[in-house]
Amino acid sequence: MESELTTMESNLQAWELVPRKPWMHFLPSTWAFCLKRFPNGLVKLFTACFCIHGNRQVEGVDFFETWAAVVQWITIRSMMVLATHMNLMSAPADITAAFVHAPIGPGKHIYVCQPAVFQHDSDLVVKLKKSVYGLRQSPRNFSNYLSDYLGAQGLRPSKPDPCLFVGKSVVVVV
Repeated sequence: MESELTTMESNLQAWELVPRKPWMHFLPSTWAFCLKRFPNGLVKLFTACFCIHGNRQVEGVDFFETWAAVVQWITIRSMMVLATHMNLMSAPADITAAFVHAPIGPGKHIYVCQPAVFQHDSDLVVKLKKSVYGLRQSPRNFSNYLSDYLGAQGLRPSKPDPCLFVGKSVVVVV
C-alpha cells in the first residue's frame, strides 16, 4: 500500500489534499488487494490498488462521457499475420498504473475520501488531478491521453480501427 501511495502522490501527483467543504460531493474509496502466485503455487507478490467506488458516481455531476475505443479482434489477428509473414518484430508492453497517467481534465472536480490507514487530517479530502481505478471515466481519459501521446510521437490512428496507430516505421495496437 505504501508503494502504491508513493507512486500516486509523489511520482504521478494524482491528487492533492484540500479542506472539506459542505457543498462537496465526495466518493468513497477502497483498497483492492491481489495475491499473485508462481505456477507452482508459491506466493510471488502481494499487490494493493487504491480504487474509487465509481458505482456511486452520478451521471451529469461526476462524469459526462465514458466511451473509450477498444481494439477490434480482426486488427490484432491481422497484425499477427503480417508480423509472421513479413518476419517483423513484435513486443507486448505494459504501463504501470496506466489510468493514473491520464489527467481528469480542466474544470472537472472529483473529491474522494482519503485512503484508509493513511489518513492525514480528518478535515481534508482528496481532490483528484489524475484518473484513478474505479472512476467511470478513467478508461476514456486514459484512451485520450494515450492517443495524444502517440500523436505527439508522429503516429496517427487508422480510420477503420482507432486503436491502431501507424507511423513511418512502427505500428502500435492499443
